[in-house]
Amino acid sequence: MNMDKYTLLLSSLFLGALLSCNSSKNSEESGQQEKVYESLVIQASDLQGSISLPGELKSFESVAIFPKITGYVQSVKVDRGSKVKKGEVIVQIEAPEIMAELAAAKAKVLQAEGFAQSAESKLSTVKDQFNRIQKTSQTPGTVSASDLLRIENQLKEEESNAASANSALEAARYQLQAAQQMANYLTIRAPFDGIVTERNVHTGTFVSHQSSEKPMLRMEMNEVLRLEIPVPESYSGLDFGNDSLSFTLNSQSGKSYKAMVSRQSGSLQNASRTEILEADVPNKDGNLKAGSFAQVKVNYKKEGSLMIPNAALVTSMEDRFVVKVVNGEAQRISVRKGISQNGQTEIFGDLQLGDIILKNPSETIQTGDKVRLDP
Repeated sequence: MNMDKYTLLLSSLFLGALLSCNSSKNSEESGQQEKVYESLVIQASDLQGSISLPGELKSFESVAIFPKITGYVQSVKVDRGSKVKKGEVIVQIEAPEIMAELAAAKAKVLQAEGFAQSAESKLSTVKDQFNRIQKTSQTPGTVSASDLLRIENQLKEEESNAASANSALEAARYQLQAAQQMANYLTIRAPFDGIVTERNVHTGTFVSHQSSEKPMLRMEMNEVLRLEIPVPESYSGLDFGNDSLSFTLNSQSGKSYKAMVSRQSGSLQNASRTEILEADVPNKDGNLKAGSFAQVKVNYKKEGSLMIPNAALVTSMEDRFVVKVVNGEAQRISVRKGISQNGQTEIFGDLQLGDIILKNPSETIQTGDKVRLDP
């Protein structure tokens, strides 16, 4: 009897514990089902602001000057730092064989002109003879058929000789032009107004177009500089327009400069995944140096961006996502970040205007989970 009471007591306690656990579990599930999430509707926003990017000042034009022929430097008219005008002689090269070829080309032209004049003179004489004989032959019996045929053949021969002589003259003139161009290469002139920034030759230096590792001179146009700004891919879709920008130089602390956006490359560089933005910077006083690094503040505009609060974007070890709500169920949508400002972040992904997302989702929420939205 005591044993039966003991067994009955244990059974009662076990049943009570089991009911209690089930009740607790049901309570938890009920609590989870009752959890309410705040939501928001994705809308388009217009962005306007500025970003800070590194930049570099570069010459508006820069050219390395190499020799086009082989010879010896006769004289160097400029040095490092010399300011020159377009067309000004900067280097003179000496190459006697080039001048000899020029003289020979001139002689060939004179010879070809003599042959052409002689051929034209003979042709003119034969034409006159042919015209007279042809006119005379109109009277029957005055000119034999063989004489008429002979003068016709002679005329054709002289026409051929004259054409050949004129062709030879034209070829000789082209050769003279080529020789003259080679001779022109002996005199090197400044391609634009600028400053000589590098000099690697002196009087007597042997130069060759085949073995030049360093340029003879390097010239730059620095009265206007190019401010090159590599814009990261995430910012490449912004509209920089012709807004002004400001920049500071590492070498001039505390001083700020302004410029206008001049051009964009329109494509991304494969190596750096950046788009080059350029601004023209006036530099007539020469205070700014090409090669200087700058910190640039660029104004931008962008219309129709999808912006969400930072709290709505979940970043985990595996993914970056937002939680979209469709028919009361959660959907994790992977996104990429764009511009962040004023507590909001631009996003790119499989989302449309009017989609509903959770305002403050949990990292553990999964696609397919039931969600209840705060009305």
